[in-house]
Amino acid sequence: MSLKPIILKGEQKKVLFLQATEPIQIKGVAGSGKTTVALYRAKHLLDTQSNLFQEAKVVIFTYNKTLVKYIEAITPYISGGYQINSDEVKPKKPSGINVFVTNFHKWAYHFLEKNNFPLSEIVDGELQYKTISGWQQSNYISTIQLNYFSQSITNKSTDFFVSEISWMKGKAFINKSEYIDSKRTGRGTTDRVTKSDKEVIWNIYTDYNKKLQDYNQVDFDDYALECLKIIDSNPDFVRPFTHIIVDEAQDLSKAQILVISKLVSEETRSISIIADAAQRIYKSGFTWGEVGLNVRGGRTIEFKINYRNTVPIAKAAISLLSKETENEEFTEVKQARRGGEKPVVGYFSTWEDQELYILTELDALKNSENNSTVILHRNRNDLKYIQKFLKANNFETQILLNSGAIDFQSDSIKICTLSSVKGLEFDNVFVIDLNDDIIPYPPGFIDKDDVFHISTERRLLYTAMTRARERLYLLSSENPSRYLAEIDENLLNRVTK
Repeated sequence: MSLKPIILKGEQKKVLFLQATEPIQIKGVAGSGKTTVALYRAKHLLDTQSNLFQEAKVVIFTYNKTLVKYIEAITPYISGGYQINSDEVKPKKPSGINVFVTNFHKWAYHFLEKNNFPLSEIVDGELQYKTISGWQQSNYISTIQLNYFSQSITNKSTDFFVSEISWMKGKAFINKSEYIDSKRTGRGTTDRVTKSDKEVIWNIYTDYNKKLQDYNQVDFDDYALECLKIIDSNPDFVRPFTHIIVDEAQDLSKAQILVISKLVSEETRSISIIADAAQRIYKSGFTWGEVGLNVRGGRTIEFKINYRNTVPIAKAAISLLSKETENEEFTEVKQARRGGEKPVVGYFSTWEDQELYILTELDALKNSENNSTVILHRNRNDLKYIQKFLKANNFETQILLNSGAIDFQSDSIKICTLSSVKGLEFDNVFVIDLNDDIIPYPPGFIDKDDVFHISTERRLLYTAMTRARERLYLLSSENPSRYLAEIDENLLNRVTK
């Protein structure tokens, strides 16, 4: 991956000169440079909004740890000096941005810790709050379900209730009436839940929260709610930032956005929201009106030009995305990079056949000028196996989920999950094991025809496909994923074995 600075063009440059007060929104297609423009916006705000009386304090909230590390790696190369009425760039200050970059959960953890909210398991021999794991959550909920066995809604899987409770907390419902009256925004329309069902779900929800309290525990969705309680209960709370930039905002919950909106100075109310509905890969769902942010009219800019993908890659990805029915929020792609090869779709009988093809292609790419490569898998647990087989064949590798530093400019082959690669780009992208028992992710199904889950996983694959600059490989072994058949076969080069 290259960490070289870019020269902003057209709509990208226009973002810098949007008002420095009140919220703005940047909507853009994959590959339109949203994250990079967010960094230049941060640099511009720092350079132009600081004065003798107050230094601009800017924070960038982004999607995950991997993207945080990428942003931290590229910030030294970001320069200012753009002119509103001229193409000349005249930097008055050195390159680099003095900004705080974080993801929401990391920030929230430290905020709760700083405000004496107990998060460690044992302190001075006394049981304190502990963040529960996924299996604990499922176990608690499945036990509680038994108390309501006579209600038909409890025939739904525990995964349904895990997902619903996460959505409820993300919506920051205050009471049962709010939940019962709520529209299921971001929850799909095919999963029918009646008012009487909601009564039962609310009881399970309250029983679950009581169990957490009894054991001095919280789950990850409680982080935002506890932050809201601390902020709202403190009349002397000092808002720490003059400007906030939120990258990949479409995957935050209402509760998280509410917290973020309370961290920005009331004098500036400067929140820059970067979002792409087509890349929403979590089942959160909210509207800007719900969180009190007005980004309508001149406060929203759309990026329609895809600077990353070649036309063949963009067309294949859009072909998959065209199967989405709820697409009114999507930004239309007007243009992509000319030239390039069709993506490869590989149908292999075994993992070994797929593995042999991967090694052959990696050998061929060694001498390519465009040699940044990532191998993506749906499941985190499979990354170590991929690394092991590559190392056995003398390839240098790095897993992007590691807690240590990431060398984005090295020639090592990066290994990552489909979700954690979000916001990044590589010359060559291999999406492997595209099998129907892997994607759509089987445990995510609430029922056999869970259209909402199928849609979410489709957008996840679309997001992964659009990481590729030059070459894209979509490979399956054994039972091909249903999504491969959704891509227009005329847009792909097919290989089989």
